[in-house]
Amino acid sequence: MKIEKCEKKIKCDFYGCKNYAEFSVQTNKFFANKMHFCKECLNGLYLEIGKNLVPKAIKTPFKKGDKL
Repeated sequence: MKIEKCEKKIKCDFYGCKNYAEFSVQTNKFFANKMHFCKECLNGLYLEIGKNLVPKAIKTPFKKGDKL
């Protein structure tokens, strides 16, 4: 998956949005190969994804009581 800047004037793919797309999201899937989003819609999508997917912290190699 890649996010690139749009070089052509393309409308945003969100329903009801009348802005021109600034970014395109490219996937390697069959259904939607490229989706185009304006800055406002992409930011809104980012915020909604952040509410549902929170990255987990990495496990440390040492426990709290271990000494080096």
